[in-house]
Amino acid sequence: MDREKELQRLSEADRHVATAEKEVAKQMFLLEQLRRDGNDTSAAEKTLKGFEDTLQVIRGHREQIFRMLEQIDKGLA
Repeated sequence: MDREKELQRLSEADRHVATAEKEVAKQMFLLEQLRRDGNDTSAAEKTLKGFEDTLQVIRGHREQIFRMLEQIDKGLA
């Protein structure tokens, strides 16, 4: 495996995680505003759940890349 390529993939995954975290935070803020104002929150809650699920997948992918780098560093990949 190419360590440099994996480092690039890790950097990209880090950016994706950061972007997804920002989207989750924005959606949480919006949801709280809707609740505060007494509005229906069902659609916002579904959207938040989707964003959180996506973030979990992205974090899992990042973890796989990180584990691959560990294997490369140990000479196992």
